Amino acid sequence: MLQITTQSAHAFQLSEFRDHVGIGYTDDDPALQRALDTAVTYWEHVTQFYTRNTTFTLDWYQMVASVPVGGGTIALSSVSRLAPDGTTTATVTSDWFLTRTLGEYVVRVTDTGDFRQNYRYTGTFTVTAATVTPDVKAAVFALGNHFFMNRSTVEEVALYTVPFSVRAIVGMYQKGMM
Repeated sequence: MLQITTQSAHAFQLSEFRDHVGIGYTDDDPALQRALDTAVTYWEHVTQFYTRNTTFTLDWYQMVASVPVGGGTIALSSVSRLAPDGTTTATVTSDWFLTRTLGEYVVRVTDTGDFRQNYRYTGTFTVTAATVTPDVKAAVFALGNHFFMNRSTVEEVALYTVPFSVRAIVGMYQKGMM
C-alpha cells in the first residue's frame, strides 16, 4: 500500500487558473482554489505523476516490488523489515536497491541481501517533482474547471463526465508511459 506522508505545496497559480476558466473576479476564489487543489491531487493519484516534491511509504512482501511513480526523480530513503506480528525487526536499507525496468520503477533485494518470506517490508521513498509540461497543466486546469463547474452535491441537471481530451492526457501519463 502506498501512503503519502509529506508533500510540498503545488506550483499551480490561482490567477492562471482563474484566467483559464474565464472568471475575471475574485468572489469565487475559495471555490476555485479548492477545485484546483482537488485537480492536482486527482492528477497525482490517477497518474502517479507527481507535480510536487513527495515522500511516501510503500509496503511489499516479495523480493521485487513495483513502485508506482510515473514522473519525477525518485530515491529510496530507507527500508524496514517487519515481523509477521507487526513489530519492527530491523532496518535493512542496504539489502535493497531501486531500479527502472520496462517502464516502471521496482525495488529489489540485492544479491547479498537478507530476504525473509512472510515478513513485510516498508520503504520510504522521496520524489522530486517532475517538470510540469503544457499538456499536464492543461489537463490539471481542465480537471479543476470540471470540479469547479460540478461542485454541488446535488445538481438539477445531469453531470458531465470528465472531457475526452483530459481523459486522453491522463491515459498517456498513467503508469509512467510519458
